[in-house]
Amino acid sequence: MNLSKLAQNYGSLTELEKKIVEYIMNNPKKILCLTANELAEILFVSKTSIINLSKKIGFDGYSELRYYVKNHIQSNEKKEQILSYDTILGNIHDEITKTLYLQSEENIKTIAEKIVGSRMIYVIARGASKPIADFLSSRLAILKVKSIFIGDPNVIDVLGESLGVGESILLMSLSGETEKILNIAKAARARSIDVIALTSFSNNSLQNIANYNMFCFANNTKTKYNDLISRLGLHTLTQILITYIAMTREE
Repeated sequence: MNLSKLAQNYGSLTELEKKIVEYIMNNPKKILCLTANELAEILFVSKTSIINLSKKIGFDGYSELRYYVKNHIQSNEKKEQILSYDTILGNIHDEITKTLYLQSEENIKTIAEKIVGSRMIYVIARGASKPIADFLSSRLAILKVKSIFIGDPNVIDVLGESLGVGESILLMSLSGETEKILNIAKAARARSIDVIALTSFSNNSLQNIANYNMFCFANNTKTKYNDLISRLGLHTLTQILITYIAMTREE
């Protein structure tokens, strides 16, 4: 959030009103501690001028204007915290560590055996998860596991009609709510095809459809718009499966 609302009608304000707006924008933290009376005394204006200005620029009164400024300050502080180097490293460590805590060898073994034992494993993903799914599929091929990566939405739409006995699908979706992923999951289960889901540890629709689940940790799973959300958890799950399958193949 910024303080744009305070300045959006700046050109139509009186000189006195501009003076008040400029003080608020230059001293946002001070405003949180000032009543309308106190601000009026500092600027040598009347309390009524403060209240009228607040209403003129779209607030119910000075209290709502001050609340708006408070949100602006808190938003900036949060951004500063997120952008700090130590916080970035801490968040990465946290995401990977919590993802590892969610794993059990028994579940990893079960899923790995299902992948290796499938006549064909279709690895499917959309959006920002596609490169990870493609990576998994290519590494499975190197491990001599019959695998096909599918990211084309048109192919995903028709795949459910051609799935055969002994085949499985592995669906990768952080949110677990991607429509095309859910549709292919439902189509597969309707044909008694096994569905392996790599998704976030949340109450999402995909995990309820799949009959095999592997979870990762994610602070945010709202991936529909402006998706810059980390997929480190999904990367971690992918590497666990690749390494585990490679290890069992060597044995």
